[in-house]
Amino acid sequence: MKIVIMKIRSLIKNNKFFTIFSVAFLIWLIFLVILSIIGQKTVIFYDALGQLDVSSDFSSKLPLMRYIIEPFAAIAFIFEKEFRWMFIFLIFYPIVRGIYLFFKKKGKFSSEKFRYITYPIADIISFSFQVLVLTVLIIGIYILTGYIIQGFFFVNRYFMVPIQLGFHIGIILIFIKISYTILKLIHPKLKLNLSKKGMIRRARGGGKRQLIIRETVLYIGIGALLISSNIVLISTPFTPHTIVPIIPLEDDEFLFDFHVHTTMSDGWLTPEERVIWYINHGLDGAVFSDHGNMRGALIARDYVEKNGLDFIVFIGQEWTDHENDIHINYFGLEEEIVSLESYTPGGPKAMNASDLISYVKTNGGYITVNHYNYDPNPNGGNGVPYSLTQLMNWGIDGFEIVNGDSYGGKYVQIRQFCLSNNLICIGGSDTHINEDLNAFIKLELTDPTNLSIANIFETLKNNTHEVIAIDLYPKVVDFPDDLNDFGFYVLQDFINYFLNIDVFQALSWIIWSVVIYMILYFSYRKVKRIDIKALKRKIN
Repeated sequence: MKIVIMKIRSLIKNNKFFTIFSVAFLIWLIFLVILSIIGQKTVIFYDALGQLDVSSDFSSKLPLMRYIIEPFAAIAFIFEKEFRWMFIFLIFYPIVRGIYLFFKKKGKFSSEKFRYITYPIADIISFSFQVLVLTVLIIGIYILTGYIIQGFFFVNRYFMVPIQLGFHIGIILIFIKISYTILKLIHPKLKLNLSKKGMIRRARGGGKRQLIIRETVLYIGIGALLISSNIVLISTPFTPHTIVPIIPLEDDEFLFDFHVHTTMSDGWLTPEERVIWYINHGLDGAVFSDHGNMRGALIARDYVEKNGLDFIVFIGQEWTDHENDIHINYFGLEEEIVSLESYTPGGPKAMNASDLISYVKTNGGYITVNHYNYDPNPNGGNGVPYSLTQLMNWGIDGFEIVNGDSYGGKYVQIRQFCLSNNLICIGGSDTHINEDLNAFIKLELTDPTNLSIANIFETLKNNTHEVIAIDLYPKVVDFPDDLNDFGFYVLQDFINYFLNIDVFQALSWIIWSVVIYMILYFSYRKVKRIDIKALKRKIN
């Protein structure tokens, strides 16, 4: 018994870091197992127009493929497109790195093997720094040039595709670099030759200036890798949940979304990917409403027609005035109209809000206000820059009372204003990334064969439809807004996510966690067995 205990102690002493990691992994695994036992997934469907919980009318189903890739989809949906989580990295990385360097100076990380292993890692991070900084520079020059020539009109329409293309190419190059580095490490005849690039000199130091350069490269390189990974995740078309009516819809009942974005403005899925995304959700149709243009809607409609898909693409556009913080969707006109900030010679008509509303209504279209700014108005009442009454008098057809899964607070007052003034209560997901759909409208048409925008909006005027917000992960933990502004919304959302998952989601996390642990374990064993002389030859 004593011999066994001594061997365990020796094993722990010689593998302190991996022992701590293994204990943490075991705790994590126990947590996931508990979740798989007690997991109670709750999805709330709330009709914001009727102010009713309609969860008994719908269910949210995850297909098999989603369970297979659940951890990656969950990470993408939680990190989203805000990138505010980077505040956590920007704040805590220097602290952790500083602690590491302090103890390293004190001789706590004196392993020669560990030092040599960090060289190829530093080389990969340095390569990532170069690739991603160059990517940002090229994209920045492209967008700046377009802005100088055509102003905000260009930025609104053309900035997303080069961002997507650039960062995907960057990640592919980094993946190739990592693969090639691993190949060189394991191949008996290949060498890394890092000393010829000065990597060893930079990694060892060489004065205060070298230290600052090295740490800056690591800081920016790791940060750029994290942001790039985030971009790739939110633009990957993961299999979404499916919305299933408990009682099958009648022939005259439809599920629509009236607000969504694609890569033709600031969305992260292409128009074609967005169409498939909707079909997988179980919706009948959607209004494609990119900022300042209709290209996404037209591409999506063409894609549906060419492939004979059972889905309806409605042409729309989100007229956007950033300066005055007002966003308006218009429908029924296949004509691009932009705000005055996006005016460019030879481009689409540019109008202010009142002229836009008048023009759309005069030409037989319909128009609604998105996520209305209900802040106090300096002239009294609520609504900036235009009051609800102002917009109504100009001829607006309605207002969003659901935007994504948001339907409380200001939306309750907007709903009441709409009902009191015979305006349409509309809603939309306003989705930009690949996340699960969180809002839709259930609509019953008197004439289901007439799926024109005119027939749909004339029916919407009755306000007999359902404007449904979906709360996929109801809040158990709610951090203060100030904390969330510094990126801690990620921690909040992960907690609420894990407290609202089912058995199979938990099982997916368990399987992937075990797979990753085993990869790290065998990699660690391989590193432990590396001959230091052979490693030096590889690097030098």
